[in-house]
Amino acid sequence: MTMGGMRFDLSADATPSRRWLRFAHPWVAVFLAGCTTGPIPTSIDAVAEGYVRVTLQLAQHDPSLVEGWRGETTWRPGPRVPVAPLLRRIESLQHDLGASSDPATADRHAYLAAQLAALEWYAQRLLGRSGGFDEEVMRTFGRVPTVPADDHTRAILAAVARELPGSAPLASRYADFKRRYAVSPAKAEALMRAALNACRTATRQSYDLPPDESIELMLAAGLEWDGYAQYLGAHRTRISINEHAALDVSRALRLACHEGYPGHHLQFLLMDETLVRRRRWPEFELTPAFGRHLLFTEGAAEAAADLALPFAARVAIYRDILLPLAGLPSQAAVTIARLDDLVVGLQPVAVAILRDYLDDRLTQAAAAERLRVDALTPDPDALLAFAERQQARVSAYVLGREAVMSAIATGGPAAIGRLFTERPFAVQ
Repeated sequence: MTMGGMRFDLSADATPSRRWLRFAHPWVAVFLAGCTTGPIPTSIDAVAEGYVRVTLQLAQHDPSLVEGWRGETTWRPGPRVPVAPLLRRIESLQHDLGASSDPATADRHAYLAAQLAALEWYAQRLLGRSGGFDEEVMRTFGRVPTVPADDHTRAILAAVARELPGSAPLASRYADFKRRYAVSPAKAEALMRAALNACRTATRQSYDLPPDESIELMLAAGLEWDGYAQYLGAHRTRISINEHAALDVSRALRLACHEGYPGHHLQFLLMDETLVRRRRWPEFELTPAFGRHLLFTEGAAEAAADLALPFAARVAIYRDILLPLAGLPSQAAVTIARLDDLVVGLQPVAVAILRDYLDDRLTQAAAAERLRVDALTPDPDALLAFAERQQARVSAYVLGREAVMSAIATGGPAAIGRLFTERPFAVQ
């Protein structure tokens, strides 16, 4: 296991001693005639192809399941197939995967098993199956969110109150603070580019990035998310930022780390180099928006800012780069960084509120008020609308972050490589 200061070299001209990510792991399936009296088990390669194909077919019914496919064009589906036979195909692949168990491919096997289990749930839901929030999270992510203790939440809110003294309600004080350090639309693109450069500089302390890697940044309207990263191949990622979403210096830095370095852009580079090019696992040319894949890609991206930029580093970036660029006073850099760390702890509170809302235990008005007061959510209505579209998938960010931070402990950004290269998606 490679941790701490070890560097992961992705460059094409790496020397043999440093080409950590460039050794090949060829997978050769050898079937010896006469070694078994039963049918020859389906290879895991065949299951992987079947998984990609049936996922693309099911996405014709629910496009939110797939963000992209960069593999063989012949694998793209033809005319739409009804969901019922697709569900039977998923169940058949699960059976075949069970028959292909091999210790040499245990991590790949676990990944495909988790993805197929989640896909089975979405097929059943398309056929009319209903279930509560916790059931969907368990079926698709293999875990359920915990409800934060009231005293823990009160302690966080009390700490926020100490950072923002005043007589107005805390939610109002926090919202006013965020507005005070908001970025004007005219400066948003320049601020995002500066934030990406800061995250890239920090990430290069642990990773030798390919010399031709690049990010194409664009501000766009009509995005469902604040930011969205799409891998274009050849070490290039396009990051779209919602030009209508509120942007302050803290949000800019976290978006840059989440979508870029060491978030989704770095994830794409690691998976493309190791899992696709070297191991030739075509399932990783698919970008699914479900299952264990979503849980750990979003979880690692959520943890990215904390992993790449410890408290002192974030203070320096706010004070010396982002606040001056935005034309805002730099004296608030320490307070902004402290609030970063505190408010992250309220994310599980927001998930618990969203669960009650989606399970019809809270009205929209009550959920919005609780999000504003208990979770200090800047735009509760927007978050509720997002949850209505994403359903239980909205929990991936919080559950995934908890799983990733627990798995890599204090390994820093270098430890992210373990999730996407050494034992891909094998965190339990």
